[in-house]
Amino acid sequence: MKDTTVPGLRTDTRRGFIVLRLPAQISWRNYAGIREGVSRALALAAGDAAPGGPVPARPRKGVVVDFGDSVLLDASGLVLLARTETRGRLLGCPLRAVVPATAAPVRRALHLTGLSRLVPVFEDVAQAVAAPVAPREAADVDTGHVLDAIRALHPADAGLAPTPAAAAPELTITTAEAGDGDHTVVHLSGVLDPVTVHRLGETLTSLVEGNLRHLMVRMGDRLGVRCDPLPVLLGIRWRVAAEGGCLSLPGLPARLREVIDREGLGSVFTACRSVDGGRLGAEPA
Repeated sequence: MKDTTVPGLRTDTRRGFIVLRLPAQISWRNYAGIREGVSRALALAAGDAAPGGPVPARPRKGVVVDFGDSVLLDASGLVLLARTETRGRLLGCPLRAVVPATAAPVRRALHLTGLSRLVPVFEDVAQAVAAPVAPREAADVDTGHVLDAIRALHPADAGLAPTPAAAAPELTITTAEAGDGDHTVVHLSGVLDPVTVHRLGETLTSLVEGNLRHLMVRMGDRLGVRCDPLPVLLGIRWRVAAEGGCLSLPGLPARLREVIDREGLGSVFTACRSVDGGRLGAEPA
């Protein structure tokens, strides 16, 4: 059937998988609409109800993103697959990609960026839906590295990074105990940009390596957000969740809250339990 949200985007089901056939051309112009279609497919495959829609009778086996003969006009198609893999992993939804052998440029891009090591790639839909669903093995590349590789492959793509600020921005990171002896509060002030977000990632990683598994990152509307911190935050959240921890984001800046809501990740960044009678993640993300 045809998805009327984006011309050329088609959704079907094959052998228990939801299959999305992408448009003939993929660019930042239709990225948002394609992403919404993929998000709906992931929600259905994971057994979640789509906003305003009925609860699915049963979860699907996974989602197949069929590039077919699509042409990637910029980096958006690669970013889409990287983001979809991250969310699919968080939802426990297997993701597969179909790229025919004739689509050599797309296959080469998946190889160069490491995406082919994150998402299994098949030559046609029949192969993709016939392959058994196996437990996911740890990949030797993560989404953060893939996004860096995409930027290196498309250095002039304006959709990947904002225009640099005239003055070097600063980010102040402070930590404090939440009062329960278990959770750690990370306060941010200043500016998050493509440079300072790496400092945030390094700080959070050092906390996790120091056996702190329950983190709350506090931001606010005064925090300047000049980049997308989701790859860093999702990577840390996945790591602590695998060890029974949590990463919550109360008091988000409006811009970042809008992005998280749009990506359907609000439930991901919540605290695992209450502290002092109030749930750490109670504030809407």
